[in-house]
Amino acid sequence: MNNKKSSSMSFTRRRQLDERLRRLTRQCEQRETCQKYLLTKTLTNEQINPQEKEFAEIDTTNCIRRCVSSSCYRDIYQKDPLERGEIDARYSQFKTCWIKEQKD
Repeated sequence: MNNKKSSSMSFTRRRQLDERLRRLTRQCEQRETCQKYLLTKTLTNEQINPQEKEFAEIDTTNCIRRCVSSSCYRDIYQKDPLERGEIDARYSQFKTCWIKEQKD
């Protein structure tokens, strides 16, 4: 009989958590506090310059991360928030932190 370590998460549980995170992210996108950034992000280049649009994208991402988990945001992004042009290489850390919160 093949037993997996008790610390490993089942495929089904991982899928449930992934779906919950996606749903929570969509809910946060709809919150008024993050909506103001999304509105700026959706304007055309004639309505907003590309630099402002890039800043709005970063502000939106930071807002959504704070909304999903303020404690994980604080631990991972607060001292060094995402900046314009930065690829969010810390998202996997954020997601791992959020999953640990769900287990508690």
